[in-house]
Amino acid sequence: MFKEDAIKALKKAGYKITKPREWIVEYLDNNTNHPSAIEIYDDLRSQDKGFSFATVYNTLETLVKTGVVQQVTVDPQCSRYDYDTSSHAHFFCKKCGKIEDIFEVEVKLGDKYQVNTIDSYDLNIYGICKDCSVSN
Repeated sequence: MFKEDAIKALKKAGYKITKPREWIVEYLDNNTNHPSAIEIYDDLRSQDKGFSFATVYNTLETLVKTGVVQQVTVDPQCSRYDYDTSSHAHFFCKKCGKIEDIFEVEVKLGDKYQVNTIDSYDLNIYGICKDCSVSN
């Protein structure tokens, strides 16, 4: 479903569906690693796929603008990208850099906030993951 929505969004924004753009969309499809632009570029280039870093960056920016990809800023060093645009939190391991989606988040606002409905949220949680905790 993501691939079809992304291709449709690119076309609607006036972009031709070039091979590099298609490779980027396919790379993101069901990729739960929240890759950065440079990771996408390096991984696809290692598969002998030729294109520029600017193509990756511009394609990601367009996908973010059209709402089919969300930019995740849990890592202060670089932006990462998530194909899942549903409301969910992200856990960032400060030791290994792994990012995990957290879907079981309950958001409660006290009465002092004049909020009737929450449409979406952006929540980042930082700490040490189980794998890194065990290796200490």
